[in-house]
Amino acid sequence: MFYESPKAHGKFHSMHDQPQPSQNPLKNSHSITDYCEMISSKAKTISTAELTRFLDKFVRQLKNSRGEEQLGKLNDILYAIIPISASILVSVAQHTFFTLLQTPFAEILQSWIDKSQLNEDQSFLFRVIPKLLKKLFKNTNDIDFYPSWPFDSSFIKIIGSCLTNISKPNKNIFEHSQIESKNFIRLFSIYIDHLERLNNKNISHDDTLIELIDPTIHCLSSQHYIDSFDIVNIKKKSLDKKGKFFLLKCPSFILSYHGSRIHQVINNLLSTMLPKYIYLLHKVIPYINEWSHAAFRAVNDILKIVNHRSTNVEIVVANLPFIDHILTLINTQNLYNNLEETLSNPETNLMNTAVHFLANIVNEPTILGHIKQKNVTPSFLRLTSALYKPLQYNIYTLLANVASENDIKSMDNPGILLSTTLDSLKAAMDENPDDQRQIEQLLETLKGLLQHDQIKDEVLKQNAVPFLLDCANKFTDEKLKLVLEALWSLSFSRDAVVALRFHSELLDKIQKVSQTTDDEAMKKASEGLTWKLVEEPVLLEKVAKQQEKNKSNEMIETTETIIGPDGKEQVITKKVPASSQPSERTFQYDMMISYCHADKDLVYKIHQFLKDQNFKIWIDLNNMFGPAMSAMAEAVENSEFVIMCMSDSYKKSTYCQAEAEYAFNCKRRLVPLIVRPGYRADGWLGFMIGSRIYIDFGRFNFDTACEKLMNEINLQKKRSLPPKETKVVQEEKPVEPVKFAAPPKPRKLSDTYTKRTISSNFKKRPIYNWTEADVNDFLYDQHLRELMPLCEKMDGQALIQLYKMCAAERNETYTLLNDDLKSTKEIKLPIGVYTRFLSVMERITTPVAFPLSIEELSISSSPLIVQQYPSNPSTPYSNAPYDILITSNASPLQILQMIHNFIPAIQSRAYAKRPRKLSI
Repeated sequence: MFYESPKAHGKFHSMHDQPQPSQNPLKNSHSITDYCEMISSKAKTISTAELTRFLDKFVRQLKNSRGEEQLGKLNDILYAIIPISASILVSVAQHTFFTLLQTPFAEILQSWIDKSQLNEDQSFLFRVIPKLLKKLFKNTNDIDFYPSWPFDSSFIKIIGSCLTNISKPNKNIFEHSQIESKNFIRLFSIYIDHLERLNNKNISHDDTLIELIDPTIHCLSSQHYIDSFDIVNIKKKSLDKKGKFFLLKCPSFILSYHGSRIHQVINNLLSTMLPKYIYLLHKVIPYINEWSHAAFRAVNDILKIVNHRSTNVEIVVANLPFIDHILTLINTQNLYNNLEETLSNPETNLMNTAVHFLANIVNEPTILGHIKQKNVTPSFLRLTSALYKPLQYNIYTLLANVASENDIKSMDNPGILLSTTLDSLKAAMDENPDDQRQIEQLLETLKGLLQHDQIKDEVLKQNAVPFLLDCANKFTDEKLKLVLEALWSLSFSRDAVVALRFHSELLDKIQKVSQTTDDEAMKKASEGLTWKLVEEPVLLEKVAKQQEKNKSNEMIETTETIIGPDGKEQVITKKVPASSQPSERTFQYDMMISYCHADKDLVYKIHQFLKDQNFKIWIDLNNMFGPAMSAMAEAVENSEFVIMCMSDSYKKSTYCQAEAEYAFNCKRRLVPLIVRPGYRADGWLGFMIGSRIYIDFGRFNFDTACEKLMNEINLQKKRSLPPKETKVVQEEKPVEPVKFAAPPKPRKLSDTYTKRTISSNFKKRPIYNWTEADVNDFLYDQHLRELMPLCEKMDGQALIQLYKMCAAERNETYTLLNDDLKSTKEIKLPIGVYTRFLSVMERITTPVAFPLSIEELSISSSPLIVQQYPSNPSTPYSNAPYDILITSNASPLQILQMIHNFIPAIQSRAYAKRPRKLSI
């Protein structure tokens, strides 16, 4: 029911009490009141022609009225025509009458801005015009809306002024004029609907509404927006007018706008608001189980704004706690439990937006490293059961990027990651062949999965090579590039590369692509495949032959100058084994820098530092796809050192892998650097660097890391390189013997750790009472001396904490300890020492629990096995708070009886000569 004007209602009431005219209803002598009564009497049946004639009369009569008089007449007319069917109103929307509404409505809006209070006629018109416009807009699908004046620039500026006024901190318009506020929201919604209609029809925006952008941003950046995220507000079933406007309408307008300023608009908003979004999410996420539907939508809109295609990812990088809140949402049980097959509920909507956001930004190196440190793979794996397909695809994209080699190895069935991705790709190709984005996303996921050796093996197990080759034949452009990159990654598996070489059509395909494409990334992928399938085997065969030649006993003639018996020089000829003739190695470059373009900022600084040290350096500074494979090979061959700049991006890059493997096979001096904080090499890269000392630029400041880099370079220079292929020629001059530097002696612990006089005091007290000296005595006594430098300044309680870290994350903690020992003492932590430490600490810290249930109580007659650090009560320095722990469901009397029967057996043991501590 439309809001009634008391004045209008009174007029119509008096008209119905008077006799009805019998003459022609459109006779000129009738007043507007008469015509309004006639319209009301036939509102449900009136035709377009009839209504047009009435509107003509209204226009003529309104021309003679001004001010309040005209306002009253307009209210009467609008009150009469509002009940008319929408189709009839739409058919007359271009009539001149509707243009007469613009000026008085604009004046009322301006008055509302200035005073926030309106008189009765103004308030009525404020209510009725937005409702009329909304009715007209909803019932037409045309882009050109009539009446057109709501989109005139002069009127749009007035709406912008209203928005700016609403955003001011000292304005509380929604409290002082609730009815007008409601209808302003209705009017503002028309602009949102218009933008969404343009988007749905794929029509580019002409920036008609650009004047509303900045005022809307002011609203979204205002304190009113922050205040609307009140805990009480988000729990309400429905938001009040203020909350609806700030939390729902303003975000919807920005998200619907795709005009020329969108990039600037989004990034300006996020620069201001992303830290505030972090604060808001921190405040409301703990109450997620109590959120209303509106609260879900408000949070969802925040994620959509940050996930906007125009977002500068660097803004997100500078606000990583926002990522933490997204991960918290994804791990929320309430969201997971309510996921559905479609976006039919707020939980599925929010989860889908959160996962889509992460999938969009996960390739950014800093964000990827941050996510991987959070150990979220189990949460992502749980979501693979999601029924909504786009959500599932995005989860697989995340897993392809985030899962570590250990994550893959720990899965019960890692093959399901590959099979599900391939099945989804086949389904997309069959059912939605025109959905390019979906197919490309699945190919990206496949490429990401293939960085893992186990997934490469699964490709062969699942006989997926023929399907991938079929894709290479069918696809073009971006999809072909992704398939070739996936095949290139697959070719690093020895078994897979053999399988690929059997398909001659693949070689023809990639050679043709390499010769014809202008796409640098596609050219690089095709050249990379050619390298692995054709060129690298030739290289490896050449290397193998040279090694075999060096091992042979072939004798060659050489010349040597000696001093004869007469004191004169003589040149003699003698035969020596060919392999015994070393040759001096010279290089065109001191070093080559191997890196991923994503890490260029730090790498360029390292490059400049090395240049300043007068090194001759080969580095590709300009080509983000890397140089041609032949140029790469030549650079490696002509460089003494290869600096490997390791990161997640480096490990994922097939080009970087090819570069690193070639350097490894050429036996170049490898110097690994970590160029992203928190990165730890695994997979092929972890295998390649092995026990090499690496320099962590993420851990040390730049100057310190560079100093360590120089130390490592100088250290490696003292070691000999394998001789390169030598061409033997007869020398006419004396041959000067080549002196090889003696290999450096392996580093050892100092005498401080290896020659220690220990005290036995630590054996007489519990571990949690140990001093720093006790800890060192314990480690020395147990032959855990490599751990002593790592445990300096640790007392017993700190040692227990270290053990807990090791027990919780064995592999990760070993890596950290090993890295620490390498960087400080330049020695490796033997894995045997680490596992023995775990074993000894487990014995010390684990109490014995004697099972004493009524049914199972018995005393074994077999002797106790007492270890060096047993966990039973005979150990004088045990950490156990009790000698005996009894758990039983028996009654107290029965327990006492059992203890009475049990004590004699305990007293017969070797440890009976001290007071007993008992816990029940």
